[in-house]
Amino acid sequence: MNICVLVKQVPGSEAHFSISADGLWIQETELPFEMNESDNYALEEALLIKEAHGGEVTVCTLGGESALQVIKDGLAKGADRGI
Repeated sequence: MNICVLVKQVPGSEAHFSISADGLWIQETELPFEMNESDNYALEEALLIKEAHGGEVTVCTLGGESALQVIKDGLAKGADRGI
């Protein structure tokens, strides 16, 4: 069984937001990002299913260079591949 888990990165719970210089968005350069909590639970469940029935778990995300950390976290937890 092959399982694909879609994950996203969100600002960490300890993040302090500030408005960017143009006033249109938040300043993202200094925000600590982490995997969304619900997506983390989905990954854990997928890994339990893999353990019970075999197969492969793939972690998928979308974003810039900072999104690569979410893939690395998923691989560290036991996912087989990351996209």
